[in-house]
Amino acid sequence: MATTTPSKPSAKGMRAMARRAKISRNSPTIPNTLGFSKLLAVFKAVVLLSTASIMSCASQMALAPVYGGIPTSLYHSKISAFVFAAAWIAKYLPFKLPFKARNLLPVLSLYVPAIQRALARYSDGWGPFCGPIITEGVTFYPLLFLSVYSIAHLAHFGNFATDGVVASVFAGYFWNMQSSVPKHLMNRIGSSWILTRCGLPNLAGGIYALVSPSLLLLTAIPAMLHTNMYNSMCTSTIGLNEILTASNYTLLARQESNTGYISVLQHNHQNFRVLRCDHSLLGGVWEVPPPGFEYMDQGIKEPIYAIFVMLEAVRLIDPPPKNLNPKALAIGLGIGTAVNGLITHGVETDVVELDPVVHQYATEFFQLKENHTAYIEDAITFVKRENSNRGKDRKKYEYILHDVFTGGAVPASLFTLEFFVGLRDLLSEDGVIAINWAGDLKLKAAKSIIETVRTVFDGCRVFREDMPGEDIDKATVDYTNMVIFCTRSPDPYTFRAPADADILGSITRRHFLFPKFEIDLDQYFGVSGEFTLLGESNIDALIGWQETSALGHWRVIRTVLPPVVWENY
Repeated sequence: MATTTPSKPSAKGMRAMARRAKISRNSPTIPNTLGFSKLLAVFKAVVLLSTASIMSCASQMALAPVYGGIPTSLYHSKISAFVFAAAWIAKYLPFKLPFKARNLLPVLSLYVPAIQRALARYSDGWGPFCGPIITEGVTFYPLLFLSVYSIAHLAHFGNFATDGVVASVFAGYFWNMQSSVPKHLMNRIGSSWILTRCGLPNLAGGIYALVSPSLLLLTAIPAMLHTNMYNSMCTSTIGLNEILTASNYTLLARQESNTGYISVLQHNHQNFRVLRCDHSLLGGVWEVPPPGFEYMDQGIKEPIYAIFVMLEAVRLIDPPPKNLNPKALAIGLGIGTAVNGLITHGVETDVVELDPVVHQYATEFFQLKENHTAYIEDAITFVKRENSNRGKDRKKYEYILHDVFTGGAVPASLFTLEFFVGLRDLLSEDGVIAINWAGDLKLKAAKSIIETVRTVFDGCRVFREDMPGEDIDKATVDYTNMVIFCTRSPDPYTFRAPADADILGSITRRHFLFPKFEIDLDQYFGVSGEFTLLGESNIDALIGWQETSALGHWRVIRTVLPPVVWENY
């Protein structure tokens, strides 16, 4: 067979071959491999950042029963932003960490409940300002730093311009996740063990371990044993009661829910029972009243807080509503002190309560009467829906009770002009609304809330729970519980003296049902003065004002129950 010798390629052919080689080097085959590798790295980075967001939520949930929701969140976002920036910049430093940061993440996550539990015992000395910062400085912030440090290396693209864009995208994603994770979890918290303040760190630890498996995970075994066997935040009620018994308290029930950690506590010697929500008390009763607190056998136990009894004074309004079978709406339940009073007097009552566990415990442990209609939902949703009804299905109430104060603060959305307008539309023409609010009358928030209410309703009168001090004009602080009574009519009204039937045999009602200490608003605040009408557009103003109030409330409530009760939950 004849063979041929290949000819020497020409200069033109060599240039063509060079072009083909260049195209081959830029062909999709190799970049696809590199692209998949980088895509996988970015995916891991997103998972790590999402898991850090879960830990952010879990950390604040764990600290809220010890410090309260507002003090816990006061500087959380700002410090998180600083830690995020510091961790991203750290990757440009000339030296590197002597270990693989990702391998430590599952271990740190699993140790968070144990460390936070150990540090809770120092909360009384640290206070609500420093306590959350110190605790998260030892637990969450190091975890966040190493998470972002790992992410910064995984999502490294080789030049500062691209890296800056990537850092901004990840930062935006993290801030969005920090706010969206609690919203998505709110109605699922407590539905299973993994969706609790103890379960979430274990979930995060598992996710971290999947992203970066390592034998270091074995060092977290003591933390997992502690969480499941010795941590009072996570163990059974029996284990927790061993701690509380030394302070004469017994935990009757507890559950995490959409408004926080809910529990029922009873004092073994003084015989009172309270309903707790995070670092606040929603109400309480005397199980066996002390001498002098005898009451008739009406099935209603003596309340330990007078302000809830004062809300029942809507029945004492004179002139009364024309409807001989009045209806009442209660926004916020607590233990149901005022609701039980209305029901006992034959008032058909609807209750709107966001937290199903609060309603459950009020029924099981505080004898909330069954003959009421409960709407377990957000009050804004309820009010908008009922106002959209027309005809015979449209609700009208002669009495409305608005009592949503907890943890030194109120849900700001329930104190806006728009929400009060919705309540006014549900109030009958001759009805009365009673709004409970606690705070410092010397602060701008007090006048703003009262003036917002007065803008919507007529005939508003404000009564405080106790007599003011003698030098109230010179005082810098005037913290009190108050009830704002308003009507839809500008016509003047009074309160009739309570009859024996109104008292229900209760010493507390005999002394506090009739409102006594009225505030002369024009004299107290002055005819003029700075205030803000609160609406949906400026709701952040009230949220900001309540920070000071919440810090003050923390110190007050720590004197009601001993620190060991607040720290062990």
